[in-house]
Amino acid sequence: MKTYKVRFSRKVYDKIESIVDYITSINTVESSIRYTNSLIDEILTLSYRADTIPPLQWETLSNTYPYSKRLLVKKGKLTVFFVIYKDYVIVYDIVPSSLVTKEADSTI
Repeated sequence: MKTYKVRFSRKVYDKIESIVDYITSINTVESSIRYTNSLIDEILTLSYRADTIPPLQWETLSNTYPYSKRLLVKKGKLTVFFVIYKDYVIVYDIVPSSLVTKEADSTI
């Protein structure tokens, strides 16, 4: 089984920062840190799981990001989009899963 290095796009860093800010605004700093750390830990499982996830079959998203894949995290509440490139898993977006539908894939 191949192991990949997981890398985040700038967009993902910005979204994680927004998540931290939001949780901090409604809860404690400690809870936002715990949530963020567990989110990142789930995403980092792609280092050994990326090959087991099939590519997206949605035409619009597949055209924009060939060979894109998605991972559901935080009990399915967030969807992480990524691609495999050589020895890397590149995470390029995180969106609320409620916004991810086959019909809405062109808006992501």
